Amino acid sequence: MGAWDYGIFDDDTAYDFLDDIAEDPQGFLTAAFERAGRADYLEYDDGVAALVAAAYLDNLLSGTSFRNDNEDLQDITNVNRFRERYAGPPLDHLAAPAAAAVRAVRTGDSELQGLWEENEELYPLWVRQLEEMEARLDGGE
Repeated sequence: MGAWDYGIFDDDTAYDFLDDIAEDPQGFLTAAFERAGRADYLEYDDGVAALVAAAYLDNLLSGTSFRNDNEDLQDITNVNRFRERYAGPPLDHLAAPAAAAVRAVRTGDSELQGLWEENEELYPLWVRQLEEMEARLDGGE
């Protein structure tokens, strides 16, 4: 059964990127933010990848926890343990591109934005979570 709720990890597609994150966290984050930043129209998978990457960076920089189905994972792919398990180079320089990517998903010409607008009940919750993450990544929260 597929997952679907307003949380970033409440969409099964979010888990499609775990191998990429485990293999090269910095490369995955950088590529996801770049794709979101240069897209005229942000496709669904690229939008989800940008949000997943932003969530991992948000955990690393702010310690933010996210609801997810992988709480039992003990490696770098568990978003809520990324901060304690990541041993790579500093990623602070990705905060501004991450905030811009979240903004592109939330306000740009984005397939995710279009789909969420159709859900009157959950759309405000989805938007609020993205606004909060964007603010943290921009250093405002």
